[in-house]
Amino acid sequence: MGETASVRRTRYALIALVAVYLIGPTSVVIWLSFSKDEVLRFPPNLFSWRWYEEFLLDEHWNEAAYRSLLVGLLATVFATVIGSVAAFGTARTKLPGKPIIEVIAIAPLVVPPIILATGGYSLYSTMNMIGSNIGLAIMHTVLGVPYVYLIVSSALTRIDPSIELAALSLGANRWRTIRDVTIPANLPAIMTGALFAFLISFDEVVVTVFLSGSLTPTLPVRVFSSLSLAVSPVVAAVSTVQILIALVLMWLLGQLQRWQHKRAETAPAAGNCEPSNLLEESP
Repeated sequence: MGETASVRRTRYALIALVAVYLIGPTSVVIWLSFSKDEVLRFPPNLFSWRWYEEFLLDEHWNEAAYRSLLVGLLATVFATVIGSVAAFGTARTKLPGKPIIEVIAIAPLVVPPIILATGGYSLYSTMNMIGSNIGLAIMHTVLGVPYVYLIVSSALTRIDPSIELAALSLGANRWRTIRDVTIPANLPAIMTGALFAFLISFDEVVVTVFLSGSLTPTLPVRVFSSLSLAVSPVVAAVSTVQILIALVLMWLLGQLQRWQHKRAETAPAAGNCEPSNLLEESP
């Protein structure tokens, strides 16, 4: 049945209220970042770029941003490799402990971060790894692996295994089949999982507070410390930059999703694919 005008207006009004409720706090932060005032005050006295200049020129903020990017990239690489391998192993092989592997892969999603932080601190303190970038990236990898695993596993279930069998029947070994068939077919999902892993690492605070050490904090930890000690509008500028990075990554996720849908629509149906088009002729 068609909607009446009043029902349609009510639905649009509810959608607008939800949007304002979700976007409102973020909009206030962006607004405050252009303030001329020395302290955070609402409504702000607009308009100034001074806090963005302070963020870009301040050595401590730059070091925190650099460390966040470095740890985030390392964690993204580690989580993408581990999560993709685990997803392929559980989807394409008959492992005896497959249910256990699946539980371990998604366990960090349900374990509170404070427990991981406490356990990581106890372990790293005995290994003298507190404050190391590699140690921090390893813990961020633990948090990012479930997202990569779930996304890649879901993509693997939608790909016909007969395509991989066709490559094997042409004489390709298992590694070449993975390299030339499985990875290209799952590339959008792998890249989507990598972006999620980077977002999780770049925004992590609880685990990072325990393991980052006292020399150079990451960007989220420095923001948290600045809010705890002295509230400065530069925090709003830094938060706005983080919001911009998240929006860019979300746009990339949308593009990857469209790419994946197009590949799924144009993929050959099972039984109609020509083996000669699936793999280069084996030497």
